[in-house]
Amino acid sequence: MRRWSLALVLLFLLAACGVPTGDQAEPLEDVPFGLLDPLASDPADAPASADGPAVQIYLIDPSGLLLVPVERRLNEETATLSDVVGALLTGPTSAERGQGLTTALIDRNAVGATDLVGGVASIDLTQQFTVLDGPTQRLAIAQMVFTLTARPGVGRVSFTLEGQPIDIPRGDGTLAQGSVSRDNYRELLTSP
Repeated sequence: MRRWSLALVLLFLLAACGVPTGDQAEPLEDVPFGLLDPLASDPADAPASADGPAVQIYLIDPSGLLLVPVERRLNEETATLSDVVGALLTGPTSAERGQGLTTALIDRNAVGATDLVGGVASIDLTQQFTVLDGPTQRLAIAQMVFTLTARPGVGRVSFTLEGQPIDIPRGDGTLAQGSVSRDNYRELLTSP
C-alpha cells in the first residue's frame, strides 16, 4: 500500500510540474524566441560569468587598423590569464560583429600556454600563429598586449614560439626583443 501511495504522489508531482505522463513524445508548441537562431549558440555571446565584474578585451575596429576595448564578464577574483586569453580568442559577439568589430586571432589554437611572473605575462604561440601575415600578426600581438596589461599586476608581455624566444612586431612595425608594453602599441588604440 505504501508503494502505491508513493507512486501516486510521484505521478501527481510529475503532472504538476508539467512533465508529460504519457508514453508518446509530444510536439513542442512554442519554441522559445531565438532558440533556433544559429547565432544564439555563438560561444562569444555566452558570458563566462554573468554576475562577475567586467574585464576588458581588445578587438579590431571597423577600419581594420585600430583596437577598441570591449567588456567581457568573468569572475574577476578567480579569472586566470588563460581565462582572459580564452575570452579574447572567442572573438567578437554577434552584436559586436554587427558593429564591424573583428579579431586578428582567428585560430584559437594559435595561442598556447600563458604564465605570469613578476608582472610580466608570457604567452607561448604555436605554429598556427605564423600563418598570419605581418600586419595581422602585429594586430594580434597588440590585442593580446592590451588585453593582458589591462589586468591588475600585468605591466608587460613576452612571447615565445613553441617555447623559443622570438622578436615581436611593435605597433610601428619595428621588432622588439624581450617583453613589450602598451606603450609599444599606443598608435593602434582608438582612444589612448
